[in-house]
Amino acid sequence: MTAPRAAWERAHGPLPDAVKVLGCPDVNACVRLDHLSVTKAAGVGRKKARALRGAGSKRKIRPGVWRLEVTAGTNNDGTIRRESKNVVVSNSDEAAAELARFVVSVRNAPSAPNREVRKMSVDQAMEVFLVEHLLGEKGREGKTVGDYRRIHEKWFSPHIGSRLVRQVEPDAIDKIFGRIRRAGLSRSRMNQAKSLYAPFFRWAVSRRMTSVSPMQHFQLPTSSHVPHERMPPEVEELSILLNEAVVVVPDIAPLLVLGGVSGMRRGELTGLRRDRIIWDELRLTVDTAISESRNVKGTKTRKERSFYVDAATMELLRLHCEQMDERSALCGTKIAKTAFVFSLEPDCSRAIPPDYVTKRVAELKDHLGISNKSPEVIELEDKAFALRRQAPVARAGRPGPAPTGGLSFVDIGKALNRSERWALLAVRAAERRANAKLRDIKLDFDGSIVALRKFTSSELLDAGFNITLVAQRQGHGPQVLVKHYARGRRSADRKAAEHLGRVVHAKNDGAS
Repeated sequence: MTAPRAAWERAHGPLPDAVKVLGCPDVNACVRLDHLSVTKAAGVGRKKARALRGAGSKRKIRPGVWRLEVTAGTNNDGTIRRESKNVVVSNSDEAAAELARFVVSVRNAPSAPNREVRKMSVDQAMEVFLVEHLLGEKGREGKTVGDYRRIHEKWFSPHIGSRLVRQVEPDAIDKIFGRIRRAGLSRSRMNQAKSLYAPFFRWAVSRRMTSVSPMQHFQLPTSSHVPHERMPPEVEELSILLNEAVVVVPDIAPLLVLGGVSGMRRGELTGLRRDRIIWDELRLTVDTAISESRNVKGTKTRKERSFYVDAATMELLRLHCEQMDERSALCGTKIAKTAFVFSLEPDCSRAIPPDYVTKRVAELKDHLGISNKSPEVIELEDKAFALRRQAPVARAGRPGPAPTGGLSFVDIGKALNRSERWALLAVRAAERRANAKLRDIKLDFDGSIVALRKFTSSELLDAGFNITLVAQRQGHGPQVLVKHYARGRRSADRKAAEHLGRVVHAKNDGAS
């Protein structure tokens, strides 16, 4: 026993073996009690030894969420390689199991190329993914990339856009999709968002922006959207549409007829060239389409297809081409063999714009009273129409002719906080709907190019044609045909009921 310990125990009593008495730092022989101190012996009560380098650590940051961190070697630029992520688990044992899997994934993954890549935010990485990967490497269409960009900017960027890619947690993705669901978006729209972020995070993992994709175990929520999907038109309804098109929109009537008998997409219809029509064989070859930006591109499936059309349709196309030739001659131009069939140009050198076709179809739909505008828009257009139809306001002392309506289009626009042109188009649209009600036209389909495409698919399937043949004519696979374009119409349902009735009642009659 040392002298300082003997002095301390004599004054204060025995000490445990683990406690050590320290003497005076200035004089080793000093045993004054006020110069002595006690401490635990070296090695006793020390903190738990830290884990081996690279084994990782876990830390509970809030109930049910643990922070996992792993340090493993260095990156290509010489900096220390650190990876971290948050996991949602119920206890420490589950967090330890997740940490073990995380350590293995970090050790087996290659190092990140540089600090700039590892420090990319979700917004920065998404733009690189869209432009360099989807557009440049995968060759996706510009419209598809634009749709993806708008989804990211509207729903995801405000919540995770400023975070580093590796900091995005699965629960953050779930919350965003929960907002999309509460907003009432359809399942197809949510699927579109999933189709963007699942490959985005796989791409980010391959480039070492993050170690694990937060979409790895993601499950799409059930949509609360209640779709109002109209059935494909019956033959009688399609006849009404095409007959009215000849009167209302004669410039695109042949295009609509071709869409009804071929099922071609809008971009394929506008991109049809003269040299792709095999007149003697009554065949069309579809290998190009026109994009929203009016550029010539390949078909949606990037495949060429050829199919027969009926003689009446070929004669219609021939008459249309002859009219285009007469127009070209009047303008002093010449049409080339590779010119577009449908064009607004005198020499048909440029295809008719797809958005022009859509606007003309919208006018036809208003004329038939089947516009698919929202109730709010229809209500506002009806207000504009009512303001136009009210009694004219006297303009005493003002020059010029008497007004033809209650309010001018300028005043209607001001009253409804819209432009003069909007007021003009709104009044015309409401007037067409009113006339359609007077004519008592009842159609139960939306009148779009897609509706014509659905009509072609359903009509051929109802007629008993092979599903593979129908899919080939439409330019997609049988699965897409059945899921999106083949719909049971009322006429087919009635035929099914009659068939079942004949079978069942014939059996009963034989039994009796």
